[in-house]
Amino acid sequence: MRVKVCGVTRPADARLSARLGAWAVGMIFVPNTPRFLTAARARRVRAAIPKGVKAVGVFRRPAREALLRAIRELRLDAVQVYGAVPSGLRVPAIVVAEVRSTRARRPRLGPLDYALVEPARSDADRRAGRGPSAGTRLAAWKVAAAWGRRGVRVLLAGGLTPDNAAAAARTARPFALDVSSGVELRAGAKDETLLRAFFDAVRAAAPGRGGKR
Repeated sequence: MRVKVCGVTRPADARLSARLGAWAVGMIFVPNTPRFLTAARARRVRAAIPKGVKAVGVFRRPAREALLRAIRELRLDAVQVYGAVPSGLRVPAIVVAEVRSTRARRPRLGPLDYALVEPARSDADRRAGRGPSAGTRLAAWKVAAAWGRRGVRVLLAGGLTPDNAAAAARTARPFALDVSSGVELRAGAKDETLLRAFFDAVRAAAPGRGGKR
C-alpha cells in the first residue's frame, strides 16, 4: 500500500517522508490555506524530495499557464487539481472528486491519471484545516472501493490518521492513502511519531503489497 504525504512545508518533512517509504510528497499552492507554499519555500521543499519519490503540486482551479510554469520550474511529477484539469500538461493529473455520498460520479481521467477521492468539506472548514464528518468519510471509503474495483487508480484522502489508516486501507483498498493533517501537531509541520505510526498502520493493513509505480 502506497502513501502520499501531502501539505509538506518543510524540507526535513519531505526527507523523512521519503525515508519512511512515501510514494509521493505533495506541496500545496492554494492561497489562503494553512499549508500554502510560496515559490521560494516550494523550491526548498522540492530540492529535498529524492529521486524515486513523486513530487506533486496541489492546485485549485488553476490557470493553464500558471500550472505549466509550476510543472516546469519545480520539475513536478504530477499535479493534483481541484476543478477542471487543463489540457496538455505532459504529466499525470490526480483529479479530485469531493464526495458527499456513495452516488458520486467518477471524473473523466486520462490513461496516466489518478482519481483522488476525499470527503466533501465546506470552504470554511477547508480554510481552517478541519477534517470531514464521519458520514462523508465513510462514503468516500465506499466510493474509493467501488472505483478501484473498476480499475481506477484511486488515492483516498480526508481525515486519515494513524488510528484509522488500517481500517481505511482494508475497506477502500486504494492505490494509495493520502495523509496531511492527521500526522501533524500544527498545520504544515509533520510530527515524526505520528508519521511513523501512520506508515506502520498502513503496512500492517496490507502486508506484502509494497512497491512504487
